[in-house]
Amino acid sequence: MRKAVAVAMLSTMVLAAPAAAFHPEEETAVGQLPAWTERVHLNGTLEGDFAWIDKSDAGDKESGSASDLLIGTLEMAVEVDFIDWLTGGVVFLAEDLGTEDETGVTVDEAAMAFGKEDIPYYLVVGKRAQPFGVFENHLITDPMTQDAYETNRVGVTAGYTGPLGLDLSATAYKGEEMMAHLFESELFDAETITRVADPAGDDVSSYIIASSLEPLEGLLLFASLLSEPGSGDRNTTAGGGFSLDLDGDHGFRVDGEYIKSLDRELYAGFDRKFEEGVLSLSVAYEFVMREREVKGGALFAERKAHLVAEPLEIAVRYEHFDDDGLAEISQTWSAENRYSAGARYAFYQDAQSGLTAYAAAEYRHTDYRVHPDLVATRADANDEFFMRLGVAF
Repeated sequence: MRKAVAVAMLSTMVLAAPAAAFHPEEETAVGQLPAWTERVHLNGTLEGDFAWIDKSDAGDKESGSASDLLIGTLEMAVEVDFIDWLTGGVVFLAEDLGTEDETGVTVDEAAMAFGKEDIPYYLVVGKRAQPFGVFENHLITDPMTQDAYETNRVGVTAGYTGPLGLDLSATAYKGEEMMAHLFESELFDAETITRVADPAGDDVSSYIIASSLEPLEGLLLFASLLSEPGSGDRNTTAGGGFSLDLDGDHGFRVDGEYIKSLDRELYAGFDRKFEEGVLSLSVAYEFVMREREVKGGALFAERKAHLVAEPLEIAVRYEHFDDDGLAEISQTWSAENRYSAGARYAFYQDAQSGLTAYAAAEYRHTDYRVHPDLVATRADANDEFFMRLGVAF
């Protein structure tokens, strides 16, 4: 039975097969590693990227193209099965190495999970992408939903699992991470649109309610609600969607997700709220070698599961950003429609160890809403092309 996508880290950490308790006094044969090393698992990904964009500066429609070579992603994950009801993991991440956007090595995930497969309750504590949004991804670039709403924060999640893949959870965390991510998404003019200085306070007052269900074999339904303190009103957002395997072990997959603001704070200088929404819909044809128990794309385990389970896939994706009139009223711009197509092929794969070497490519076209005052200078569309060579282990 697949476990809920909203707690994918739990699927890989808590649902690991039970093993004997750690006894450092156990003797080992000469030349053998201590028994406790079997409880430590090292995984990672290394991806080299080529990126090309038609308009190097979308604010200047006459600007030429630009291209770059970079190490897009370097991830190292350490997972430890402490005992049969307590596991933990740390994921170190560096991105865009070799560019001006290069990041240093950061701790992207650091969490511990309490639970057993035969007990329906679980607890996850730590820093990770919290369970709002699934962000199932078949391409190189992240979906718009993830660009806008991924919420990586230290939090605590308590959950319950039941029949038909039922998973219900409640998460608490501190801060306004989702809103910060929205303003960094590059889906609208965040240089002109600004937030009012936030007096939100120092309490742990942000929360997420998430659920998922697999009513039929191959069909997963999910929904979640997120609320954060804002300047005045709380910023409340709801999302839901589905993942459908049409042909079981291989064949067509359809994934859809829609996330919509239910309430927003007033942005600086405006007398009305803008309650945006994002739609992502993808269709993929996959050749699957092994069952993939976790869905989504926000956590390391979810991203690696794609690579190991699906050595060849071809996908198209359509996305729409509804800015609720923001570009028109603010006399700026926002993304409107995005069309993507791509493929990934694993040219080497060791099924036993999970070592996978792969190549991928993606073409992406984005249409923008542009206020009439900007049409003389700003491009109303842009094209991009990406290539990737990677290894996962």
